[in-house]
Amino acid sequence: MLICVDLDGTLLDTVPANGASYRAALEEEGFTVTDEYYAAHCNGGHYKTFLRPLMGGDPAPEAVERVHDRKKELYSDFLDKVRPNTALFQTLQALRAAGHRLACVTTGSRRNATEVLTHFGCVCWFDLILTSEDVTRNKPDPEGYLKAMAHFGVTPAETLIFEDSGPGLAAALASGAAVLKVEEF
Repeated sequence: MLICVDLDGTLLDTVPANGASYRAALEEEGFTVTDEYYAAHCNGGHYKTFLRPLMGGDPAPEAVERVHDRKKELYSDFLDKVRPNTALFQTLQALRAAGHRLACVTTGSRRNATEVLTHFGCVCWFDLILTSEDVTRNKPDPEGYLKAMAHFGVTPAETLIFEDSGPGLAAALASGAAVLKVEEF
């Protein structure tokens, strides 16, 4: 069986680190975001969608990319704010030990995903890590999950997905796999 797990909000509570790094990057450009707004309106979404309103509504595409690139540079400064989902960590370790393959499917960047997974000593658990850089359509589109299934040659009936956010749950359900919703940890 293939076990797919979302990163942000599912395996790790990265909201404080993502919010802080986006806030720092936005403030360098004369904008800001509160922790509450980030958690309610940005978490689980794609940066090209949520940064636009934070930057006045119609920023130049290169300005959005500049903020996002700077956020990725600053992210490692805030890893101490990340909290692991210890129950899911234990579950994944047991599933891996039982021979199941693990894939991390995230809308985050490869750089930040690798940094945070390495920080928590679990990057080596994953047989595949798919990020926003590996798909053309991000969540809520199921492309990332379907791509993971294709990589391992498994069907949706042979796949279990752990997800938390609205866009992620929509993607997971649209893939046809079994889905477990992570609500709090």
